[in-house]
Amino acid sequence: MVDIRRSESLFQEQEEPSTKTSKNPIVRFQSFSFLGKSKQKKAPVEIGNAHAPGDPIDPEQSRHSPLAESGDGISYSLESTSLIEPEVRDTSRSCRVTVVILQAKDLKKHMLGTYVKDPYFKIRIEDISFKTSQTAELHVEVFERGMLGSEVSLGACLELHIAKLLEQNLDEKDERAKWYELFLKDGKKKMPGKVMMDIVAYIAEPEQTINVFVGTWNVGNTRPECEYQPEASFSECGKDWLHSLRSQLGPRYKILKATSRGQMRLAVFVRDNEEKAICEVYKDSEATGVGHVMANKGGLCIAFKFWDTRLCFVNSHFAAHVGQCSARNGNYREIVGQLRVGIPGMDILSQFHHVFWLGDLNYRLDFGGIEGKSTTPPKEPWLNVVKMIKAGNLKELLQYDELAKEIKASRVLYKFEEGEITFAPTFKMQKGSLNTYSEKRLPAWCDRILWRSVEDCNVKLLSYNSSPAIMTSDHKPVAATFSLVTYSLPSFTTLGLATENDQRWHIRFTSLQAKQLRASDIGGSSDPYVLFMGPNVIREFRTKVKHKTLTPVWDPQKDLPTLVLKPFPLQRLEKEYLMVRVLDFDYTSADDSLGFTVIPISLAVAAFRKGPQETAYFSVELLRHGLPTGTLEGEMILTREKSFAKRRVDFANKLVKKTIAARNSFKNVILLKEYGCG
Repeated sequence: MVDIRRSESLFQEQEEPSTKTSKNPIVRFQSFSFLGKSKQKKAPVEIGNAHAPGDPIDPEQSRHSPLAESGDGISYSLESTSLIEPEVRDTSRSCRVTVVILQAKDLKKHMLGTYVKDPYFKIRIEDISFKTSQTAELHVEVFERGMLGSEVSLGACLELHIAKLLEQNLDEKDERAKWYELFLKDGKKKMPGKVMMDIVAYIAEPEQTINVFVGTWNVGNTRPECEYQPEASFSECGKDWLHSLRSQLGPRYKILKATSRGQMRLAVFVRDNEEKAICEVYKDSEATGVGHVMANKGGLCIAFKFWDTRLCFVNSHFAAHVGQCSARNGNYREIVGQLRVGIPGMDILSQFHHVFWLGDLNYRLDFGGIEGKSTTPPKEPWLNVVKMIKAGNLKELLQYDELAKEIKASRVLYKFEEGEITFAPTFKMQKGSLNTYSEKRLPAWCDRILWRSVEDCNVKLLSYNSSPAIMTSDHKPVAATFSLVTYSLPSFTTLGLATENDQRWHIRFTSLQAKQLRASDIGGSSDPYVLFMGPNVIREFRTKVKHKTLTPVWDPQKDLPTLVLKPFPLQRLEKEYLMVRVLDFDYTSADDSLGFTVIPISLAVAAFRKGPQETAYFSVELLRHGLPTGTLEGEMILTREKSFAKRRVDFANKLVKKTIAARNSFKNVILLKEYGCG
């Protein structure tokens, strides 16, 4: 949850649900993409009865509610929660436009004069000038389905200038929503009907410090989670649970995304004044229970961008009981290996700046087996642990913490960090008690919050504690608060086009090799190659395959591609990363993954600033299923040159010109000979 200032109230007793209801908008949070100076129109976003194109979040169809007819005419209430790329880009900072369509009214067909039964809207932003992206226009157009699946345009709002929207929002008002007239295609005649929209444009701050509150609680099958009889005003306990959280956070916090699987739930809230900063919201889940189908154990994931900083939250519930440490480690590997959000083909640890891992991880206190094989411990070990807790000997007891041992041995949550534990074990409590432990299990720190950040992206832990006053479960809640810096990076140079003479940034590898790769093929070898991808490169690039080796060395002249970057300014590249995936080539089946990693482009930028031919050395660990699986190292150089595609076009143009000149010269020679002038 982003920027939760009153975090201590989250784990207090829940309030009774309110009887107030709010009207669902057509789109709760909808935003659209526009890149710089290009005149190419962006694909429109469709709102209404069809799934929004490019939506990475939910496969559900958007829905129409029944038409509501009154003395004032017919109102249309549509609903969609799709989230699309959000920025209108400038050379220095991001400008984000959000459009919330609240209602449409009295939409009629122009020629027939009958009401439209099934309308939907398309929204796009396009540039109309080569001067600045703030002269971009917002287009809102309403359609209906025609025969054989065709679409018929009914009308559109007159062009809305982004620059004017920015001016209007300098003095933000509480009530921004208003009715907009619709016009026919000629832009002169008004179309019957109108649409109510809330349109807001924002300019991002280059840097912004945000506070993040993370809480985890295994509620032990009692309210406000899991399977129970919800309050009378709610149809299901999931909605009751979300309302309980919302009621504690207050009206300024909005649900960004919530997801569940079985009895596991995860929700991300954001303060209303920061809602504008968020885009590219994803969710996924992975079951690790019986048969990898039962959802009693597993992981949930919600990820998004806060301006240009990528955040990921994973809530997990690992295998229970003493002696199941290996199973818990396996749960972690499976969750990391199977969760798929964000950039296709990349794992969650190699594409987000910060990953927060929370949940009932179920790691116990490991006394070397003296606690016995039964799930119920012998009396004496249990008494010894409880005495140490009551005496405040937590540091001594933490020496037996199973999770800390496994992290140190690189068997789980590799390179994750955790704050100092100064609170008593949170499991296994007697329900209804403040600090009394049940004799059915040894006490343990099962409930944990950890985080992992890529290089040069730091998180400051502000607090890490539990809430012993909550007594409805055999677990105590655990919470942590963090402070981190987010970035809105400068965008395309010269508003989306490459620099003069079409020069772009390129990355060339002067050496590249991998070591200690995993054997993926029969015979103990692999056929590795490397993919380079990410939001900073124009497309995916790959090296050549090196056959039957676990220590491949690529020839920079023959085997390695030159990476062409998007036309970003140098200041942006200092904050960007190359996303890397190493795979094993296979003729007969899908290529196996050998590892993921990221390479900071800042290394190449620093070398470039020293001199145009300076190379940057890098050595990065490869991770597979969240654990180390070899290294990738080499040298790279950042260059500024004309793109290959442009050089190819220029070469073709020169060839055509030379051919025409040669042909004309040949014609002149023939004519001179024909007329005896030769």
